[in-house]
Amino acid sequence: MNLIDFDHNFYGRRGVLDVLKKRVLGLKEGYRQNVALLGNRYIGKTALLQRLMSQMEEQDVLFIYLDLENRDFDYFAVQFTKSLLYNYLKKENLPSLQEDLKLLCAEAKVRLPRTVFMVQAIEGLRAQGKILEAYHMILSLPEIFSQETAKSVVLIFDEFGHLENFNIPEVFAELGKRIMTQKNCLYIASSSSPQQAQTILSEKLSLLFGNFEVIALEPFNFSEAQGLIEHNLEGVKIGLHLRNFIADFTGGHPLYINLLCQELICLSGVYAQQEIYAPIITQAVENVIFNPWGVISRHFEELIKALASGKCAGTTVALLGALAEGKHKISDLSDSLRLKTPQICPRINALQDSNIVERNGNYYHIKDKLLGFWIKYVHQRRLRVIDLEVGRSRKQFKEEISRALNDFGLVARKDLSLRIADLMHKFDNESFVLCGRRYKLSAFRDIKILKLRIGAGNYFDAISAQGQEGGWLVVLKKDPVHDGDLNGILEEIKKLDPRPARSVIVSLSGLDENAKLRALQEKLWIWDEDQLNCLMHLFDEPIIVR
Repeated sequence: MNLIDFDHNFYGRRGVLDVLKKRVLGLKEGYRQNVALLGNRYIGKTALLQRLMSQMEEQDVLFIYLDLENRDFDYFAVQFTKSLLYNYLKKENLPSLQEDLKLLCAEAKVRLPRTVFMVQAIEGLRAQGKILEAYHMILSLPEIFSQETAKSVVLIFDEFGHLENFNIPEVFAELGKRIMTQKNCLYIASSSSPQQAQTILSEKLSLLFGNFEVIALEPFNFSEAQGLIEHNLEGVKIGLHLRNFIADFTGGHPLYINLLCQELICLSGVYAQQEIYAPIITQAVENVIFNPWGVISRHFEELIKALASGKCAGTTVALLGALAEGKHKISDLSDSLRLKTPQICPRINALQDSNIVERNGNYYHIKDKLLGFWIKYVHQRRLRVIDLEVGRSRKQFKEEISRALNDFGLVARKDLSLRIADLMHKFDNESFVLCGRRYKLSAFRDIKILKLRIGAGNYFDAISAQGQEGGWLVVLKKDPVHDGDLNGILEEIKKLDPRPARSVIVSLSGLDENAKLRALQEKLWIWDEDQLNCLMHLFDEPIIVR
């Protein structure tokens, strides 16, 4: 059985890929919309950009791809000029392509005299240490090339925030000037530091012409994660419950899913198993997450080392531990760590800036679900526990994984109305943003599960809840809600005395367009699967499975 080939098994992101293709094709038609692709490290940005270039190789557009992470100006200058000439000659189907810049210039000089002249001038400036002048000339190069060839250029800056490391004055201001005037050059910028990138885009690259369309790349939602698992384990038997567990446990992060599936394939071969069962999953999780040399474990270790540097290292580690233990409010963190608010706030703000922690309302969470699990059950225990018995910590970790698997199964078998009622018991008058909309969630003192009759002999599960600000009625349906369903729900709401202060429709499959529009007009809240699972994440509950 072959291992997963990460380079040739691109999965998902079809919507984003289609947008990028549309922007590239639009450039040829005179429409230019630059794009910024933002998301955490290893979320799939580079793979997406590589897929874009491979799928559009036949288009009459020249791609220049530059990975700027931990690079210096010399790399930027040489790679920029070499890529431009090499890719042009390749498109012209010229033989004996060379990667040496002087040879590339000699080959292209007859066809691109102005471009080659500028490339040689850039090399001369670079050799003299005139970095600022060379930088200005490099940014002018795409336009000269386009004038000379009538070809459009797509310039991809992977980790574009690292341009700041070149020690060039006003590096982004100069870039912005060129972007505004270069009508035949499309810029695609990516960043693994979304906060930093947003600051650059809003303060230094906020342009009258050539603004950036921001696309946020997030972990896969539940159905996408399931699809990736099936894709990776094609031909391997695994139960639906176990697939669901992996999707939830990894938080939908494609890297973790890929690595865990790779380990499962290896272990299936080692133990000659035709089907993956819970013990193999437990062993795979131990290998990649608990084992100090496991791939994911090493990744998390390096991440913690980078975060916990400087004089406040201890506070940062303790803060991450408390968050992983379920302390989500500043007051709870303060009590748990015995620190004052002014001591906590700067550190938690720094973790937000690093895109490790996210804030929703007054709640703070570790964004990466698997990182939170590792901090709680691996990192914190290594800091606190002296393992007097060899293998004891490993045994305890395997017991935690087995317990997590079992608990996930028990919760998944619960009726949807029971899951929602349990969730509502945790509401405490906090406001949260779900999929771009703010909701205030009342604290309830009385929650009842009931059946709501809709029309002749048709019943929906529902929940009635009483709080300080009035009653709520939550109507539940796993299948799509259609216009007829909504009419029946609205009729039943009108009959209730007293009328609920808030009515919510929970539909795991969503509402059809007419029903959705009408529900919004009637000021009903609508929670679909993504919004519901966002709430589950906020309150540390396993996701809802259809």
